[in-house]
Amino acid sequence: MTRLLLAVSCLGMMSCTRPYDITVAPGVRGAVTETVYVTTQQTPAVTGALVYNDRVTQPQFARVDVAVPPHHAPGRVETPRDPLGGFTMASYQPQNRAEYIAALNAAPGEEILLFVHGYNTTTTEAVFRFAQMGHDFGLTDVKAVFSWASAASPGAYVYDRDSVLFARDDLTALLKDISHNSTKTVTLVAHSMGAQLIMEAMRQLAIAGEDHALNDIGTVILLSPDIDPDIFRRQVDTIGDRNAPYVILTSGTDRALRLSSYLIGGRSKVGQLDAADDVAGLNVVIVDLTDLSDGGHGDHMVAATSASAISMLRQIDDTRMLAQSGLLLE
Repeated sequence: MTRLLLAVSCLGMMSCTRPYDITVAPGVRGAVTETVYVTTQQTPAVTGALVYNDRVTQPQFARVDVAVPPHHAPGRVETPRDPLGGFTMASYQPQNRAEYIAALNAAPGEEILLFVHGYNTTTTEAVFRFAQMGHDFGLTDVKAVFSWASAASPGAYVYDRDSVLFARDDLTALLKDISHNSTKTVTLVAHSMGAQLIMEAMRQLAIAGEDHALNDIGTVILLSPDIDPDIFRRQVDTIGDRNAPYVILTSGTDRALRLSSYLIGGRSKVGQLDAADDVAGLNVVIVDLTDLSDGGHGDHMVAATSASAISMLRQIDDTRMLAQSGLLLE
């Protein structure tokens, strides 16, 4: 099948969201626990059920304790198929909205790190990935995940782009609730298509005059953002001036963004190095991780999956150190 026919077939596939499995199992001996607070629009799997709700309008909340195996290698999310054991949900505690916000505020740390996943991802996969990032980077503040209604299917790219739009109101409401009911600041970390979602949510906060909620958002980190540069410029303009720059982590070997660009007629995405001129003049810091790419996951999440990138980034505390490291794109 030609590349064009393959692209058309991917665009034409219809899908509904794949449920995520909640399987509570203790970790192997010596496992380390990472706690992740979850807001999800995805539906938990029910044994024997054949039909699942699509794009639910009432997000669900939970606290998940993730067991990270002692043989864990930086950048990996080991699975149960690993002979030495993999990541597991050691506990899953459902919460209502008020309990969830109160738990975020009461948890140790002065900051809430909120991760928004990319395309083709279930809630379980997003939780395990952020637990891995928390463990590998030694993150001690509150870790939370906002999981939107991805179809979790490689052929559902267009469906997932629509699901990002569907999720804007819920993420905006969550950021407002945190701001109004917590004393902590928020760091937003988004991967791929999730970057579009957090930029849209911040844009909605700005349009609604929710300056307090916007001011409570500190650093915004975009991992391989799947956003059109023209749209990104409009989003940044509407959001307005920010004290902290948008931090964009990118790789010149990102195969996933290359395919995404191809599907929309060859236009570059913000997460691609050749789009640097398209965002020139904006309050952004672009970090080039090309030389630290290892080929894993299509080099679409190098900052989280490359052991070399993790080792380097752990040593960097500010923009000055980024410049000294040689990773900062001038």
